[in-house]
Amino acid sequence: MEFIIVAFRSRTHTVAFSEYLLKRGISNEIVNTPKEAGVGCGLSVKISPSKFPMVRQATFKVGYNSFAGFFSVKHLAGKRVVRSI
Repeated sequence: MEFIIVAFRSRTHTVAFSEYLLKRGISNEIVNTPKEAGVGCGLSVKISPSKFPMVRQATFKVGYNSFAGFFSVKHLAGKRVVRSI
């Protein structure tokens, strides 16, 4: 199972970005930021890897200064692997 998270340093921006995506028909979920990412406010927006190109454009379009990065999250051999993308 693989997914991507969009991390922000602001809970307000995390929720606002999730709503922004939903209004544009892009499904997402607000989740706890994996501690392995080492960034953010504790909440992130979880998306499908197939939605990444659209979400990346949306992230730069809204221009929140609290944007902390994109991270790929995978589970391999019982371990969670988080890497910046």
